Amino acid sequence: MKKSIITMMLALVTMTGLAQTKTATVIGYSPALKDGTLVFAGTGGTAPVVDTVQAGHFAYTLPVEKFTESTLSFLGDGCPNSHTVIFLRPDVTVKVTGNDCLNPLWKVESPIPEQQTQNRLTEYCHDVLTEKMQMDLAKESREKRDSVMMILMKQQMDILPSLPVDAATIRTLYGISRWATNRKDFPHMEQLKEVEKAIAARAPKGFEDQLAEIHTYVCPREEQQIAEELSGNESVFFKKYDDVAPENILQTIIDKYKGKAVLIDMWETWCGPCRAGHKTMAPMKEQMKGQNIQFVYIASPSSNPTIWQEMIKDIDGDHYYLTEEQNHYILHHFESRGVPTYAIYDTKGHQTYKNIGFPGTDVIRKELEAASK
Repeated sequence: MKKSIITMMLALVTMTGLAQTKTATVIGYSPALKDGTLVFAGTGGTAPVVDTVQAGHFAYTLPVEKFTESTLSFLGDGCPNSHTVIFLRPDVTVKVTGNDCLNPLWKVESPIPEQQTQNRLTEYCHDVLTEKMQMDLAKESREKRDSVMMILMKQQMDILPSLPVDAATIRTLYGISRWATNRKDFPHMEQLKEVEKAIAARAPKGFEDQLAEIHTYVCPREEQQIAEELSGNESVFFKKYDDVAPENILQTIIDKYKGKAVLIDMWETWCGPCRAGHKTMAPMKEQMKGQNIQFVYIASPSSNPTIWQEMIKDIDGDHYYLTEEQNHYILHHFESRGVPTYAIYDTKGHQTYKNIGFPGTDVIRKELEAASK
């Protein structure tokens, strides 16, 4: 009898916990999707496999505590390397349907106002989005794809001023500003500045941080000014190694720390998992202070220098802002195609560890302690 009561109490606790978990559901269908196509979806920068397509159908449920942005993508024959933006809130059900594999163009039925804004953006840019995905599937050159992206950015800027200022609008403006700032020949910068000004003037409360970051992309400070501001910081190397050949840059950096274990953290300001890794490692770094260990962070011009300068203030360690060629060489050396990428060197300058993606603080701590002996 006593055992039965305990079992019932545990079941009640479990049921209560499940009842308190807030979720949202997405249901989808496209006859063009082949059986076995993997469905990826998630929030907060992570998108694990959540279902497998069967007879064109898929469905998944995500934990959602409040209004949030999520993504949906597929891995299978004919599926583009693109994702659908789906806004969610607790207890909502969203339906997505299409007749092909180009999921960013599918119909998204949702009661959420921000999704209506996103749908209007998609509809307005339908033709150029189609061309972009077809070029991706055909693996066209970056130059050709960039020319289509330029048209897409222009179309988005044309419609943005007529849309409500909400999460979908701000998200799109952020993407345009980031893309534009990395291209010195962007021909629509004046229009972008006008659109940014107009949206900032109409924006409701809650978007201050996003708008401030967008402004730094649209109106960045001169690099000479940034260099002067950082000149007295002995832990920051902003363009100080531009004259080092790409094949020598990694060894040049490692040689500075002979006698110490070194963690190399390849990251970019726009990389969500990179930033999450910094935050997760902060307590570990504090605990390891005083040990024979140096943390080294490497970024490239794909990171806006103004944003980079602000972000590194909260990341303890030495910071290097390298050229694209230098950065590419290091990633190639580590057999990595992107960030975050981590490598550890021992006190003699020998590489002892490498990982693409954040492996967790326990692994990093263990490898650093071993390398520092």
